[in-house]
Amino acid sequence: MKTKAFTGIALSLLGSNLLLAQTKPNVLYIMTDQQSYNMMSCMGNKWLSTPNMDKIARMGYRFDKTYCANPVCMPSRYALLTGHYGSEVGAKQNIDKLIYSTPKLREIVTESALGNVFHKAGYETLYSGKVHLYGTKDVSEYGFKLNNTDPYDGPAIYAEKVLSEMGKEKRDKPFLLFLSFLNPHDINAKVGVITPTRVVPVEHTREPSRILALQKALSPQEYRKQIPPRVPNTAPISDERPDMIPKGSTVSRGWDDAQWNLYSWMYYRLTESVDAQIGRVLTALEKSGLEDNTIIVFTSDHGEMNGAHGLIAKNVMFEECQHVPLIFAGKGIKRNYSDKTTLVCNGLDFLPTLCDLVGIQPPKGLSGISLKPFLTGEGKKPDRKYIVTESYNGYQINDGRYKFTIYEIPGHPETLTDLKTNPGETIDYINNPSYTEIKSDLKQKLMANLSQRGLTPLPDHVTNKNIRPFDKAGKAIKRGEKKSKINIEQ
Repeated sequence: MKTKAFTGIALSLLGSNLLLAQTKPNVLYIMTDQQSYNMMSCMGNKWLSTPNMDKIARMGYRFDKTYCANPVCMPSRYALLTGHYGSEVGAKQNIDKLIYSTPKLREIVTESALGNVFHKAGYETLYSGKVHLYGTKDVSEYGFKLNNTDPYDGPAIYAEKVLSEMGKEKRDKPFLLFLSFLNPHDINAKVGVITPTRVVPVEHTREPSRILALQKALSPQEYRKQIPPRVPNTAPISDERPDMIPKGSTVSRGWDDAQWNLYSWMYYRLTESVDAQIGRVLTALEKSGLEDNTIIVFTSDHGEMNGAHGLIAKNVMFEECQHVPLIFAGKGIKRNYSDKTTLVCNGLDFLPTLCDLVGIQPPKGLSGISLKPFLTGEGKKPDRKYIVTESYNGYQINDGRYKFTIYEIPGHPETLTDLKTNPGETIDYINNPSYTEIKSDLKQKLMANLSQRGLTPLPDHVTNKNIRPFDKAGKAIKRGEKKSKINIEQ
């Protein structure tokens, strides 16, 4: 027979468990689109003002050597939301009309998607803004409730509303609020003298058009004062092959100074525009009274070339579009700290890190690491030697200084850059005898990684429209095998 004392203890323990559930930290995830790592004033960039991004940096821990898993939207976002490479489901680029319902994709999304993992752990999972994910136009399959799909100020409007409501009520579960802003992505829109990389929807000219009107109201002298200087590495990498670079990125190599000036000026102003929206979110969080129990994460899906190597946009394996911001802030996380040495892949490391921070068992099969020991100073720091990233036509290994890349194009050309001696990546050291040992070591490690993931032998040619085929069972088709019908519409 249960005694009153035993019952009292049991109730006490139950109450403690409920209290733990209620005090589990909330998560506010803020993501911009196409923002390079140095596009914040806290990075020493004097040509723009980002007080709200800077505020997050002062509040938390900034990883200055963060790279995206793939420098284009869909595969990068897929990695950020699942912790898996796009190549694991056969796609390494944007496929806008993707029906894509292979068992492999469904399995990963069901078991590893951020929203599903946190929802199962008792979190209320909310999403607002741009989606652009494999296999869905919604985010419900990834475990989120979608609210306000306007990617400009929609996430800020929704955050103001939902955080205000949450601050007023006594909550019995924590929240994960994912805010996906579109800019500074719309630098690619057809505005003024800016040459488009492709035909863009009318809605993507909204914010650039507003900013262009502001530019026209400036005096010529004031406009010139605001134009940032051209990047120093405008030259193509030595021995560049045309098929290494998507054609849409090279259209800018024929631009005059007026076009470049407007493009760069617009990119900086669009970054300030999204910073203002982030400021609304931070104000709403402060007013809600939930700030002390909320982890804030800030990052971007990829960067922007903005004139480096004479290129615009993304989808190439250079610093400007691979290297992105990443900041964590919250209780127990070091404040105002800049980590200049730890090598991070946001798409692979975010999910295991966030699970570790809030005390959730991470999904199985993730290749990323938890960054919690760096953020809090507790536990053993992982000893990472390198990261592997990919693009639509190649794979790269990066050890923090050297970057070795091999391409899925005729001849499988290779490149080797040295960020210490040539940070602008204008020199290819692949045939330099002094780098033979370095090249051999990095290639061996990269090919071992690809072989382990079933990605070798490399195909002879991959275009921006091709995908790696999977059969109906979700198994990758080996090179040379007869391809069965693929459940994909492009």
